[in-house]
Amino acid sequence: MRAALFLVCSVLAPLPAVAQDTAIVINPESAAVTSRPRELPRSVAEQAIRLFNAATTTRLVGRTSLPPGNEWRGDVGVRNGSVSLGGRIAGTLLVVNGDATLDSTAEVTGDVLVLGGTVTRAPGSQVGGEVRVYREPLSYRTDGDEIALAPNPRRRIPFFGARKTWTTTEAHSSLTVATGGTFNRVEGVPIVFGPEFAWRVREGVGLRFDALGIARSVGDVGGEPGNLGYLVRSELRSGGGTGGEQRGIGVGFRAYSAVTPVEAWGLRSAEVGWAAFLFQRDYRDYYLARGVSGRAFVQPGRPLTVALELTRDQQISVTARDPWTVFRNSTSWRENPPIDDGHYTTLGGVVTFDTRNDRDQPTAGWLVRAELNSSWSDDVSPRVLPVGVRRPIPTNGSYQFSRLFLDVRRYTRVSPSGRVNLRVLAGGWLGGDALPLQQRLSLGGADPLPGYGFRHSGCNGDLTDAVFRASRVAACDRVLVTQIEYRGHLSLHWSYGTSRPQDEVVKSPLTLQGPDLVVFGNAGQAWLVGDGPGRLPADRLPTIGSWLADLGLGMDWGGFGVYFAKAVTTGEPLRFTVRLDHRF
Repeated sequence: MRAALFLVCSVLAPLPAVAQDTAIVINPESAAVTSRPRELPRSVAEQAIRLFNAATTTRLVGRTSLPPGNEWRGDVGVRNGSVSLGGRIAGTLLVVNGDATLDSTAEVTGDVLVLGGTVTRAPGSQVGGEVRVYREPLSYRTDGDEIALAPNPRRRIPFFGARKTWTTTEAHSSLTVATGGTFNRVEGVPIVFGPEFAWRVREGVGLRFDALGIARSVGDVGGEPGNLGYLVRSELRSGGGTGGEQRGIGVGFRAYSAVTPVEAWGLRSAEVGWAAFLFQRDYRDYYLARGVSGRAFVQPGRPLTVALELTRDQQISVTARDPWTVFRNSTSWRENPPIDDGHYTTLGGVVTFDTRNDRDQPTAGWLVRAELNSSWSDDVSPRVLPVGVRRPIPTNGSYQFSRLFLDVRRYTRVSPSGRVNLRVLAGGWLGGDALPLQQRLSLGGADPLPGYGFRHSGCNGDLTDAVFRASRVAACDRVLVTQIEYRGHLSLHWSYGTSRPQDEVVKSPLTLQGPDLVVFGNAGQAWLVGDGPGRLPADRLPTIGSWLADLGLGMDWGGFGVYFAKAVTTGEPLRFTVRLDHRF
């Protein structure tokens, strides 16, 4: 029996997954036995998140005081600290996991909402709206200077690094040194460092600007990718919302020199990073991208976001280095295959429709994401591939291609403890010339077909180049996958004594939490487009009989999962997979 181990840790996740501030403490030595405090109503938690993250809200951290005679214009959100108010807030006051004290001179023209604390009002204090107090704390994680719901805090591990923050009523700035990105065989551990700024320009308008350097633990000065990279980004956003709606419009800009993954749509970044760091198994390929991009987006309502982006960058092949790993450190890394180097201009559009009730652990709702890109290059330097794999790429300045990706997910609760989740993913070549190597696809591995080996369907059987064969390069034009799973929660409740009524037993503070039983199946195929053996015309899909399919069974403890999967269309062995995040 073959085994594949994929571990998740936010240490190696992208930078915004910074250290979390949660109000619930989980005993790390016994993840199954937890103290279960009362939880906030879901609607209240979501309202607080939206209010705190709104572009019009002044965000503060820690103990805060506004003396008499002073005024804040607009909503104010304070997390992890008590608030002493003697002045005036022309808006709503939100306090997350702290107390609020309103002196006799205090005035709030809007509402006062306190989570995880109390409110003390002196005679003479004025509140124009409602005063709502919830003693239950809000469990959240930070995402930059914003916050996000964290219904299961033990799923995240704080990042390694340091951050110093300065906050005023109109601006927020911080200086960061932290791991950022994914451990990989090209750059080792990337360290990001530099300042981040956020300003409230005026009512309803916010501006963000970050200037970050990237230091790589492996690499050669003057080589590719070298020891240093950078990421400069800014965003101007206008908007807000009332009644639970979230609307906005904005523009953004990026300048970057960064190692970029190929096939990032499969396993999550942190899973790839931990598999590489622990077991020297890197399940992605990489190239270096240097360039700039501009982006405009509109969010007409909370579920829908539409974005348009124009990018111009240079894409460069890089080779695998030899970063240190915990196990198997004496063996060689898998080759990192070359790409079709050149300067690429890409015009892309993304439409996202998201009605999920929770982004981390959804139990209901839809997620539909469609991405269409059109790219062209006047100086591409293509690799020579057999005609049976790819028709020649023009080098006369006319090279152009388009690519589409569609990801549709449906989450449905079918019983108090049972859910059925469905996903359909289709993507790849849409038109124009053949795809470059860095845009090609494959199937096989822990996600989305855990019953098959890494890149089992990669369209690379006819490649003769030694590096391509050693790297098992992804070479398919299109991919189509369907995934379905049933999740049923298994709970065991235990408390002291056996004479208590059933309702008291359920409410016992000492509770043994059971896992989700996951029964799943996956089916799909990756293929080449065109005429000739092993190819399909552009207007046809693979026949059902040619699809790869597997069935499996697993246990999932809030993201940490143990799975067994067996291929049912080929003679593959039973495969065992450990993951620390949901399948999708």
